[in-house]
Amino acid sequence: MSGWKSCSLTSLHHTRQLLARVRAAGRDPAIALQGSEITAEMLTDLTRKIKIVDEYVVYRNVNALFPDRNITLEIGLNARVSVYGLLGYSLLTANTLRDALRVASEFPALIANGFNLTLEENGGKAMLIFNGYSGATDLKVSYAELAISSFKRSCSDILEQDFPIEEVTFEGAVSPSHAALCENYLGCKVSYNQPKNLLVFDSALLDELLPMRDAVSHLEVTDACRRQNREYAAEREWLHRVKLLLEKDLQNPLPLEEVAHHMHCSARTLRRQLNVFKTSYRQILDEVRFEKAKLMLKEGKLHTDQIAESLGFCDGAGFRRAFQRWSGLAPGAYKA
Repeated sequence: MSGWKSCSLTSLHHTRQLLARVRAAGRDPAIALQGSEITAEMLTDLTRKIKIVDEYVVYRNVNALFPDRNITLEIGLNARVSVYGLLGYSLLTANTLRDALRVASEFPALIANGFNLTLEENGGKAMLIFNGYSGATDLKVSYAELAISSFKRSCSDILEQDFPIEEVTFEGAVSPSHAALCENYLGCKVSYNQPKNLLVFDSALLDELLPMRDAVSHLEVTDACRRQNREYAAEREWLHRVKLLLEKDLQNPLPLEEVAHHMHCSARTLRRQLNVFKTSYRQILDEVRFEKAKLMLKEGKLHTDQIAESLGFCDGAGFRRAFQRWSGLAPGAYKA
């Protein structure tokens, strides 16, 4: 992870879209859920929130199922602006595209793709930059593709016409075939291994009046977005603090009561708040250990038993069982 703030909750939207493509291909959706805490029953509750780390697991599984497709772009280009809920309505009712993008950049927590948005202009070109990624490092390219493709779709909805983009760049490296597939999907020049994730378009589009603009509705719904964004941001920060406390000493992690003391609340309040966020002390500790284990396995400097000891396991066998449960892989297979 590039930051523990990725421990926050998210909607089922992306996960349901991923599973829909698995079913359409005639594959078993259970394969896509392996290693996550998501169950088939949970997917029927449209109000449920899931942990973003579980969404990451599903993305990895589906990417592995379809190595010759770009499932992320398929989902992004089919994500209508309505998937953003209140924020989507705020974008639709803005006066201009510039105003809509300003609102989107103000509420990154409501977009849930792990990026912040910045708009720059130069020489008649507008550049929408996706930076400050806070999600799983190995999925950075996938989520950048998701963010850019979904914004292309959303801007098309806002303008009520195709949103023409001239160029897209991504920070990460991919295979030539993957890059060619992305160009075909987005219909423009696409470059990888670049300094920024950005989308380039004609800046004249920024000040076009939007077909569904409505000043009164826009003001009301944007105020609602501001309240919702504050709630989401507070949740992320709260969980971030809990994880930082546990991360300090994984060999001897703070017990729940001491974590509660540092969070200036009782153990009962801490349990109740974690339950509100659909998690628990044990689950957060497992997430911290899992992320640390992946980093150490990738570095390859320590043997499995040494990693187990540094993470507070009694022996290597206990760590191997836990890692298999977390990832669906043995530590040796993940390391390879």
